[in-house]
Amino acid sequence: MVTMRQALALIAAASLAAAAVVAVVFQDNIARFNLNPRIPYQIYTPPPPPAYGARGAWVLWPDEAGAGLADVFYVHSSTYAARRHWNAPLNAKRADAVLRRVAAPNEAGPFMGLGAVYGPRYRQATLFANFTHKYDGLAARALAYGDVEAAFETFLKERDPERPFVLVGYGQGGLHVLGLLQYRIAKDEALRARLAAAYVIGEATPMSIFDNGLAAIPPCRTPGDIRCVISYIDLEPTFDDDGQRFRDRSLVWNDNKKLVSLPKAPLLCVNPLTWTLSQAPISAEMHIGAASATGLQMGETPPAIAKTIGAQCINGILTVDPPQQKFLRRKHWFGDQWRAQDFNLFYHDLTADATRRVENLNITLEQEARFLAPIEEAVDLEVSPINKAPE
Repeated sequence: MVTMRQALALIAAASLAAAAVVAVVFQDNIARFNLNPRIPYQIYTPPPPPAYGARGAWVLWPDEAGAGLADVFYVHSSTYAARRHWNAPLNAKRADAVLRRVAAPNEAGPFMGLGAVYGPRYRQATLFANFTHKYDGLAARALAYGDVEAAFETFLKERDPERPFVLVGYGQGGLHVLGLLQYRIAKDEALRARLAAAYVIGEATPMSIFDNGLAAIPPCRTPGDIRCVISYIDLEPTFDDDGQRFRDRSLVWNDNKKLVSLPKAPLLCVNPLTWTLSQAPISAEMHIGAASATGLQMGETPPAIAKTIGAQCINGILTVDPPQQKFLRRKHWFGDQWRAQDFNLFYHDLTADATRRVENLNITLEQEARFLAPIEEAVDLEVSPINKAPE
């Protein structure tokens, strides 16, 4: 016969089990609720802006300007997830630790061998901003972009304008790179000429922007293209809900430097196994190598884990085969999948691709320097008689 104490224990156990099931089923909703800042942006006071003339405003700054083949401007992904601020203070210790230990080594690491790499700290929008298209989230991202644009101006002043350069942005940083392309580079012929490629990774790039703000900077369609944009969002099939969120609710910058929602827009997906827009499944045989650079010093190259990832562009999302190595799998508990990951599935593929495009740009620049710019319009010459000079 069951005693009262046993009955109460069974009820408590059943309640705990039910609560655990509810937590697992609704874990993403719970995570988003806990990330949401409680103060409306209209009455929010952002932290002080960075001073990009000071080295402390940069997570990456080259030891030697002009080193290597090219300059790289890198904008990191979201590393601030607290709900105290809509925009992260530059001295947020946990966010900066994640930036230095996880994000920068895995995101900027593939490009360190190219040359001088510049990576600004900025008042990034808190992680929750990625999940709202309401005023608060849009305003937080717009303020963050203002910092990135100011840092880019410092980058331009520091570098030799004759050198090739590469833009790299992950997650939120990718959105800001799209802003730089639209507002600063597309309108500047000299900058466009020196752009080897722009990498927008983990952020939606609507195809429609190439008919408008980025008409002068097309998608990269082949491995040899230069002055173009590469973009992909790599997700395992388990995270199809996140992929659908990108498809359903992408953002674009308008002419007034405001973000506007673009629902159900076709997205650019360049497969990093072929560097084409092919939607065919690509075998892991083409994979140069994933890597985990977490905890390494910047400039240290992690070993390549080759022929591990097969991938296919499906409706604008790069669907990747789940890696056999567990440490290369995206985390999935209570929002961990949205944070900076401890690896880069295409680390060594990115290194090879960026190097090739910079070399191709240098060859193109040499060829262009040999020839005068073509005359774009016919010029009417006035007829003038030739008179014999008197003897």
